Amino acid sequence: MNPDKDQIRFECTRCGACCREDSLLVTVTGRDISRISLGLNLSASEVIRALNFYLIEGAESPEGLRDIPAINTEKGPAYIALKKLENGDCLFLKDNLCMIHVIRPMVCMSFPFTFLDDGHSKTWGLSAKKVICPGLGCGPHVENTELRDLAIAVLEDLAIYQEFVTEWNKNEKNPTANAILEKILSDSRFTI
Repeated sequence: MNPDKDQIRFECTRCGACCREDSLLVTVTGRDISRISLGLNLSASEVIRALNFYLIEGAESPEGLRDIPAINTEKGPAYIALKKLENGDCLFLKDNLCMIHVIRPMVCMSFPFTFLDDGHSKTWGLSAKKVICPGLGCGPHVENTELRDLAIAVLEDLAIYQEFVTEWNKNEKNPTANAILEKILSDSRFTI
């Protein structure tokens, strides 16, 4: 991990800022979708109501989404993310609290930290949106072991999802949002 950053302090203040930031997409992986579906007892046709498929405009992925794979849909390549309300709030935010906190997406579990595996080591950094987080610099020092464990979980989750998306994009001839979710919910790689 990053020894020069060992002394960072962080404690979530439950302010809801990251859940209502209009410019942040809460992207989801297959495991996230499976966890939400199972935790809320939702079928593929029901869980789709909690998600948006954000279409990619242009050939290049937005900077904050470079490590998240875009999946082919009937309307083109898209990122799957939790739905936002008209005011920018996450669908699951109520009174500054996450209604699905125990089954929240991995990107929520790790915010404001980001992780990278360069093939030799796992490193971490802070989100470009770290300025919205009043919990940075507060609370206890974040232990290197805690960051390492979180990095392992985040990067494994992302690698499995990237593998799925690569297979889907290569093999699926009629990609629909419903078919994507049905495939995710039946894929053993995403079993919780």
